[in-house]
Amino acid sequence: MEEGMVVDEGKPNKAFLSKAAVAASVVAGVAILLLLGYLYVVDNIQLWERRKEPGYTQVQADSCLEIESGDAPLGIRKEYRFTIGEMPGGDTCLAFYTVHQYVEVFIDGQPVYRLKPAEENRIGKTVGSNWVMVPLRPEDMGRELCVEITPVYESFRDREIEFLAGSQLLIYTDRLMKDLPQLLLGILAVFTGFILICVAGYNLFRRKKSEDVATLGLFSVMLGIWRLTDTRFTPFILPGKPVFLFYTSIAMLMVGLIPLIKSMQKRFEPNSSRCLDGCCLAAALVCLIQLLLQAFNVLDLREGLLATHVVIGLCAGLILGIIVYERIRFPEKSRQRAGRKLPLICAVGVLADVVAFYIKGNSSGLIFSLTAFLLYIVFTGIIKLLSYGEQEKRLKEQEAQLAESRISIMLSQIQPHFLYNSLGVIRELCHKEPKLAEEATIKFTEFLRRNMDALSMDRPIPFQEELAHTKNYLDLEQLRFGEQLSVQFAVETADFRLPTLTLQPLVENAVRHGVRQREEGGTVWVSTREYPDRIEVEIRDDGPGFDPGRTPETGRSHVGIRNVRERLERMCGGALRVESAPGQGTVATMILPKEGITC
Repeated sequence: MEEGMVVDEGKPNKAFLSKAAVAASVVAGVAILLLLGYLYVVDNIQLWERRKEPGYTQVQADSCLEIESGDAPLGIRKEYRFTIGEMPGGDTCLAFYTVHQYVEVFIDGQPVYRLKPAEENRIGKTVGSNWVMVPLRPEDMGRELCVEITPVYESFRDREIEFLAGSQLLIYTDRLMKDLPQLLLGILAVFTGFILICVAGYNLFRRKKSEDVATLGLFSVMLGIWRLTDTRFTPFILPGKPVFLFYTSIAMLMVGLIPLIKSMQKRFEPNSSRCLDGCCLAAALVCLIQLLLQAFNVLDLREGLLATHVVIGLCAGLILGIIVYERIRFPEKSRQRAGRKLPLICAVGVLADVVAFYIKGNSSGLIFSLTAFLLYIVFTGIIKLLSYGEQEKRLKEQEAQLAESRISIMLSQIQPHFLYNSLGVIRELCHKEPKLAEEATIKFTEFLRRNMDALSMDRPIPFQEELAHTKNYLDLEQLRFGEQLSVQFAVETADFRLPTLTLQPLVENAVRHGVRQREEGGTVWVSTREYPDRIEVEIRDDGPGFDPGRTPETGRSHVGIRNVRERLERMCGGALRVESAPGQGTVATMILPKEGITC
């Protein structure tokens, strides 16, 4: 061991302690999960009850008849008859679930329950999905109970009704347990969507683009509402609003596809993105047509559900096709974007739900699409939230680079020789022409101020301001060179904007590398021309010119020209073109697209 090296053996290794703490926490968590699983599976107590809460059983009607009825939507109604037997004690009822069916219940011919549309109802004929609960009392034993069911839509003409007799509480509890997975997933979808919308709102407040996060959150909320309003337990929660629940559910299904497509568009190439825009347009038009038909009582939304499913199926198929196409067409991008498989999972989930709906005859308990979409939402949302930290880091780096660029621009414009020469001229004028020296000092001060202001300007300014700054520079140069420097302006248009410190550096370049390279001096021309799609600003000199194959600028001049080009590209999408030839002078042209530069 080298002399002077000290090893502190009493302090534990911090890295080892950190890893040990994480490992111990993981082991403890797994052990707790194992314990809870064991306690759930194994019976740990003995329970004996002599009196139990009365349960419920499925009962069969004594008879079932289909009767013609002129005032019924389909011209028929079904009649189920029961003989009420001995009732167990406690909370007892006859319960059954109806979907788009009117209901009337009689005991010994006396009406005890009725469910039909309100007389003031102007839109639609459905009563939604309902649980009918008819309380049964001990004195009802031996009486005849008649249930009349009137289907609203043709697809429900032959729907079988399951009748249950027993405890209301146990029926509630049993239905809750059956729908619990769908309810929990629906709540999770709404909660996740709310978080994403809040994140998008926060980003909007900070002037950051996050439309894809907002649309993803909106879709998640709509997805959750769709599944929450489409369970058999939901009518227990809002027993007086079955029609509202039904239309809410089907509305979320009809338009929920649009925010989903908009949230995933950035994953695909431009052509594929345009196809998805067509899908959104088609879905919106189908939705509007269905709403108009519903408003005028021509066709209920439930009767047009097939059209909605067709649109969903076609869009899901198109997404699958786009994924396959881009995987073949752009294999390298497919490998780079693992998230491309998520839309595939969503499309498969949608198709599975639609197929199961038509096989099963109802949507109760279908969670294929809900599960697939939640995986997509959570995975995509986490990636986007994690990426914000990286974006913040990149933004800070860009701001630092921008600050350095501004300083570089300012320094590149303040040439030491120009400063020394201008101050020398002003000093001489103070003795010979004090009034002219005062004017030169004002112009020199304005020139320096404009260069300093460039540090805080990150947007285009009016051309007149940049032209005035350039004229200040030229006036100072003409004090030195007199008649050797001639300047001519041909400004056809001045009603536009351009980045600050772009015209003056080019004019200075023309003076330094053009006019000053000729003993007899020369001329600098500054002109503007307007075209249908752009404005061009030309700076021309009659100097010696240079070989285009070689770069004449060196040092600060080269930095200045580079900064002009970068600012034109970044701030207004413009460009800088430099043309020259030995003995023919140099022409520098700024090309400014009209979009974003007009006053």
